[in-house]
Amino acid sequence: MRVGVIGVGGMGSFHARTLASLPGVDVVVVADVIGHHVAALTADLGCEGSLDPVATASRADLDGVVVATPDETHPTLAIAALEAGSMVLCEKPLATTLDEALRVVDAEVAVGRRVVQLGFMREYDPAHVQLTEELASIGTIDFVRLVHRNANRERRPLDRIIVQSLVHEAHSVRFLSGAEVTEVAAFGGGAERGSFRHVLVRAALSNGGHASLEFDDGGFAYEVTAEVLGRDGDALTGPPLRAVTRRGGTVSSRIGDDWFGWFADAYRIQDAAWADSVRAGRATGPSTWDGYVAQIVVDAVTRSLAESRSVAVEPPDRPTIYA
Repeated sequence: MRVGVIGVGGMGSFHARTLASLPGVDVVVVADVIGHHVAALTADLGCEGSLDPVATASRADLDGVVVATPDETHPTLAIAALEAGSMVLCEKPLATTLDEALRVVDAEVAVGRRVVQLGFMREYDPAHVQLTEELASIGTIDFVRLVHRNANRERRPLDRIIVQSLVHEAHSVRFLSGAEVTEVAAFGGGAERGSFRHVLVRAALSNGGHASLEFDDGGFAYEVTAEVLGRDGDALTGPPLRAVTRRGGTVSSRIGDDWFGWFADAYRIQDAAWADSVRAGRATGPSTWDGYVAQIVVDAVTRSLAESRSVAVEPPDRPTIYA
């Protein structure tokens, strides 16, 4: 199968190298507007290079296209690729605005089948997979708690915190609970330069349960945990296995501050699953619709923070291709 990877700085270069290592996958072209990113990969992989992402996405000779460019470019490139007949793996978020996210949904609906997989890689993370496997044993879900800590050295603008990071929790609460978010009330702490260090979201769910989404953007480490409380028990993700050090009267274990290292295995598993879906000709995993609904949720969170009130969340009817 012939694959193109667009946006090959950090995440995209990992996608390109991972896919190139899979049997039967030929990464034939990489594209980026930054020349040295392209040059580094063409030298390593022996593939074509392009400085024109849109032209690369529009190529009809590709079976699959990975979009790992800056967030605001995702809709245009994903649509160009799906209209050219390619299967698409698009990094999250689907878009940075609701209108742009809906534009991708409409384009895929016009194709008449799912061809886009969105990069919510937590669905492939071994810890989250093990958690979901236990959910049937704990009964009706009453509460989901999601905690996401980043170790950023500089305060990011609020819109980037919400769209780039908290969007993961907006998706995770849906795939773990099997329910939709119906209302959010958001609170910010550590205010500085028009943004927050910490964001807490209380969410009501369509199954009668509720959730807590917690995000910290200037913490001591990178860490993601999930806990689900059911009527008959509780399930939560365990921490990665790490060495324990005893020294100077203390016991310690390094958490780390690298988001990529925490989820490297999830990305590899995700990419292999996407390659299988390209061969099968039908997208699996997180969908364009999942990305659109996550965008609806984070937009509501942004409004709640700005207006200091609860905001209702009302996703529209889901198109049949996402049933």
